[in-house]
Amino acid sequence: MQTLAVSDLLDVPARGRRRARRPWRRAALAVLLAAAGVAGWQLLRPLLAEQLADAMTPAQELRLGQGVLRELDIHTLAPSKLPAAQQERLASAFAGLQAPHEGAPPHRLQFRSGHAGAVAFALPSGDIILDDALVQALPDEAAVLAVLAHELGHLQRRHMLKRLVQEAMLPTAAGMLGGDMAWAVSSTASLAPQLPWAQQAEIEADAYAADLLEHNGLALRSLQEAPQALHALGGLQHPYLILHPLSGERLARLRERATR
Repeated sequence: MQTLAVSDLLDVPARGRRRARRPWRRAALAVLLAAAGVAGWQLLRPLLAEQLADAMTPAQELRLGQGVLRELDIHTLAPSKLPAAQQERLASAFAGLQAPHEGAPPHRLQFRSGHAGAVAFALPSGDIILDDALVQALPDEAAVLAVLAHELGHLQRRHMLKRLVQEAMLPTAAGMLGGDMAWAVSSTASLAPQLPWAQQAEIEADAYAADLLEHNGLALRSLQEAPQALHALGGLQHPYLILHPLSGERLARLRERATR
């Protein structure tokens, strides 16, 4: 009669336990690898988007921005209802600003109204969209110019282009290779008026706006007064503040710059 050693008897359940644990270990490893992959993609995504944006030609940027504006005019935006004299006065004042040492990208001020709400945003084509509701919410035309200078800063830093590319990398890459930006336009058009900006992008746009206003002998206080006035009107629910959050660091930088 065959007998088992005591060590063999003790080892049988241990081996069974090891075999039972293996599927759980594999599952845990798979979860960890998936989490690492997602985290890695989130880190790489902005860098890849920036590289793709840098590779885009001016003609492709123009087609993308103009296509987005056409889509918005069909589905979201409507013609401005501001008095023609007010539009001309604001457009003339903005066009008359001399660019600071960094220069200014080509740009066109576009007045609109509609469902986008009290917003302003700059498209890769150089079109800066200013909604009637935002003009009416701001305390004066100096504040409007400050907002436009801020949007020009976003355009100068190509923030919108990089964000749109990041949101639709495959359609953008396909459009760049094939020469047809229609897929990229359809994938990004609805996003443009509602993309919130990171704090660093806001700080960069503020810095450019401050340079622009200072270069033209205009008071910098409007840069901080404009968002503060909107905050007083609508609190954190105001559309412009949702997209352009007024963080403590940003406000402190604006105050410091205004007191120099």
